[in-house]
Formats: sequence, structure tokens, C-alpha cells
Amino acid sequence: MSIYLLKSPSNLDWKKDNKLKIINFSILALSFCAPQVMAEGYDFYGRLDYSVTHSDSGSATHNNKSGTVLENNFSLLGVKGSSPLTDTVSIFYQIEMGVNSGSQDNTDKPFSARPTFLGVKHDNFGALALGRIDPVFKMAKGTSDAMDMYAMKHDRLFAGDKRWGDSLEYKSTRWNHLQLGVSYLMEDNYYSETDNRRDNGNYQLALTYGDKHFKIGKWYVAAAYSDGVEDIEAYRAVLQYKWDKLQLSTMLQHSELVNTDKPDWQQREGNGFILSAKYQLDRLLLKAQYGQDDSGTGLIANRIYASKTLFIDEVPDVSQWALGAEYKLSKSARLHSEIGQFDVKQYSSFDDTIVSIGMRYDF
Repeated sequence: MSIYLLKSPSNLDWKKDNKLKIINFSILALSFCAPQVMAEGYDFYGRLDYSVTHSDSGSATHNNKSGTVLENNFSLLGVKGSSPLTDTVSIFYQIEMGVNSGSQDNTDKPFSARPTFLGVKHDNFGALALGRIDPVFKMAKGTSDAMDMYAMKHDRLFAGDKRWGDSLEYKSTRWNHLQLGVSYLMEDNYYSETDNRRDNGNYQLALTYGDKHFKIGKWYVAAAYSDGVEDIEAYRAVLQYKWDKLQLSTMLQHSELVNTDKPDWQQREGNGFILSAKYQLDRLLLKAQYGQDDSGTGLIANRIYASKTLFIDEVPDVSQWALGAEYKLSKSARLHSEIGQFDVKQYSSFDDTIVSIGMRYDF
């Protein structure tokens, strides 16, 4: 059957032949998502999340646009699964892509790269994966960022959460709720022989205690280090506590820019933090967050340095407050809203006020 589908009639010209191959390849690819295949251990999943956001300056929005805009909060499609090799060893994988076609800015790029990797797991020795993976420094944050995924998220203040391809990641098995994680960038894929960034370690370490979703206790604690990844050397500490329906969290970070090609790199070093609280009231989740950073490494600071309208003579000092709420309509659907402000001490034209309302659907 497949042979006949892929075979092209000889009287078709080259363009028609290739169109037929593309159609047949699409049919073949879709067949892997058929219910009977999913029943064998594959999980097909996705998320659609859009917000209508009003921004004064655009310095904090995803697309750097001011006014009233539609924001795509990292909508995605993916498939993941695992397959046992022996009683103690299994292969696991994930193929995920961002879905951007709802945004006019991404008409030519309807899909973007997200976690895509292949790995091997041993019940006693941990797991090793290769590909594009959320690095351990990023994942150490747990759920401390109450505004994660939206325009008020912590990466507006300080860096360290970028996802990288061409990487290796190891995670140990848990011992007394402790887990070690290591991420490494294959620098030959990124930097030429003359690039100074090759001198960095280009790795990350993280040690975590507990579970960020509090399934095994009331505490989650993490310490992480990043050497050169995302052009910074950074230390991160995370502390989360859950008491009944209340969750309190903090994330502290020291960041130092180590890319000598970036402007003012020697002065861009400092400290940042966020404090957050979440309270679950039946279907309603209330959120509050405050943060500050003076390292000049976050998204807003980078946009200031990239601006051609300012003379930058001082490292930006950025602070933030934010309030938010989520209401679950069902297990899969929720409404969410955020309001808050960013204040840039030295460059007031990059101050931003955010008011946003959106909807998310998971499947």
C-alpha cells in the first residue's frame, strides 16, 4: 500500500511529482498520530494560549510592540513517549514545536523549535538525553515565577532561561528527594575557533531537593550554576514552600555577562530576585510577584542596549510588580489575566505598564 502511494506516475512533471511526494509524506506522518499508535505508549499533546495585551512602550511584550496587541504565549504541539529495552533500561524521546501561525508577524514561520531530543534512562544510574533540551539552570526555577509564559515573566529582569539545541543533558535518579542535573553545549556547533566564548565552560549544574509541584513534600529547594551558557556566568537559588492553598517562592540570581563582543560587557554584572505568592481558591488561582535586577542581562536591558535612540552610559536597573489571576473553566481550559509595571531607573522611556487578558487550552 505504501509503495503505491509513494510511486509517482511517469507522465507527471517534476513539480507535480514533488507535490505528490509532499502530500504522501504528510499522510504518512499523520498516520503516526493515529489513535491505535497512541495506545502503544505515545502521547500526543498540545497547548493554545493567546492574550490580548496592552503595553505602554512594548519593552516587555513578547514581540516588542506597544499598544494593544495579540500575544502568543508559547502555543505548541508535541509527541513524547518511551520504550523499554530491558527490565532496567529504556529509551525516551520528545518531539515538540512551537505553533506561531496565529500571529501575523510569523506568517512565514508558522512553526519554531522547542524541546526535541532522544535519550536513554537506567533505573539506577539516571538519564542521558541529546538534542534540544530545557537546560538544568532554567528548570531549577521550579514554579517560582508566578507569571511564567506571560509578558510579566522573570526573564524580563535577568537571563538564564534560553533553550539550546545541540546539547547533552544528564539527570541522576533521586536519592532522598535529591537530584543532580548537568547540561552541556556542544560548542563546536556554536562557536568558531576564534570566538572567545569557546573559553567558557559552556555547561550548567543544578541540584534540586523535592518536587516543584509539591507531590512529595511541602518544600522545593534548588541551587544552580551556569558557565557561559546564554553569554553569562550565573548562580541561581530557588526556595518554594506550600502551606495548604498558599505557595510562597523566591528566586535569587547573580549574573555576569561574559561575551566580550556585547556592549558594556565589563559593567554588566549584578544581582536579581523575584518574590512570588500563589493562592488557590477553588477554581480561581490568585498570583502576585515583585522582582528587581541590576545586572543588565535580562530581556528589557538587552532591548535598551539594542536601541539606536539612546546613549547608554549606565547599566539599567529594572524592577517589576505584577498581579494575576487564573480561572479554570474545565480540566483543559482556563482564563487568565495579568496587570503590572516595569520601571527602568535610568531610562524611563523603557518603563512599561502591562494589562493582559487571555485564554489557554491544553490537550
